[in-house]
Amino acid sequence: MLSQDSDVERRGPSMKNDLALIGVAKTFGPHVAVQDVSVDIAEGSFFSFLGPSGCGKTTILRMISGFIEPSAGSIRLGTLDLAGIVPNRRPTALIFQNLALFPLMSVAENIGYGLKVRGVSAAARGRKVDEMLDLIALSGFAGKRIEELSGGQRQRIAIARALAVEPKVLLLDEPLSALDLKLRQHMRAELRTLQRRAGITFIYITHDQGEALAMSDRVAVMSKGQIEQIGGSSDIYDNPGSAFVASFVGESNILVGRITATDGQFAVIETAVGDLRGRNPKHLTTGDAAMLFVRPERLRIAAAEDDLVVNSLTGDINEVMFEGLTFIITLRHVSSRLVTLSLANDGTGLAFAPGSRQTVSFSPADGLILPAGPIARLDVVP
Repeated sequence: MLSQDSDVERRGPSMKNDLALIGVAKTFGPHVAVQDVSVDIAEGSFFSFLGPSGCGKTTILRMISGFIEPSAGSIRLGTLDLAGIVPNRRPTALIFQNLALFPLMSVAENIGYGLKVRGVSAAARGRKVDEMLDLIALSGFAGKRIEELSGGQRQRIAIARALAVEPKVLLLDEPLSALDLKLRQHMRAELRTLQRRAGITFIYITHDQGEALAMSDRVAVMSKGQIEQIGGSSDIYDNPGSAFVASFVGESNILVGRITATDGQFAVIETAVGDLRGRNPKHLTTGDAAMLFVRPERLRIAAAEDDLVVNSLTGDINEVMFEGLTFIITLRHVSSRLVTLSLANDGTGLAFAPGSRQTVSFSPADGLILPAGPIARLDVVP
């Protein structure tokens, strides 16, 4: 697990409304839901907690919002300790997975509801509602009923209602999970645009790596109540720090073995498909149990003698799946292991078919060797 303290130090001095979780833990009886989580979330950033179901990310969100209190540690917004502050008194707003809009109220009434509860005058509420509708590009929708809106429009109304009370932090609990694929992809861009326009901190909870990578300034990958790694989207994807992160974020071919040689920043790992060379950022030494990860898009069909010098695998094409932008090709190595590669669709089609024998290869720089450890996939064998 990577150090969380180093992430906090790298952020430098706190801004006025940075959100800090310091040694936060939560237990429910004998069950440990969250353990020793420390992270500094910069004011005005889009930050995501990413992980599988049951990893503790929603528990963290509920602790930030005040619906549950930490069993240990503290949560601070700038200099304000949030301990003991009830949800409706916290400078946060939470958007639930089901949005929780009021179906019998108009759009304007939904957006202004929190302001009404706080005793804001009708005139001031009206001005704020108009401001929010303009922010979410739905001016003219004030009188519409919720049932008249599309799924994406409802998402924006829920965000507008949350932003109307001027929170310092907006918390979003998997708000796109009920939408279809195309709408989810559209709403990713919408949410990122709204966050930038609003200028406040968004904290997003998701199990969808595509959502987290596409929208976030920084991502915390969680497993079993702990943060495995914190970083920018490209760093999390290109330089995962553990076997779990490498297997959970994006697709990878995973080959298990032992280190047989090291050479500066590289190492050789003995696997079921032969000796392979890759980056060795954890400085593993000869004899260490290890895993090699290589992304499907980093494999290529070997077309020249130079491709066969290192990291080459020969086998029969098992399956070809067309996914529009790419061809996903599964090759069965002579060891019976399956290897997946992804080729861009350049419009020329493929020059080979299932059953044909091919050799694939990858650069040592594209292979990542990490200590053997728990992974997010159950289909990997030595």
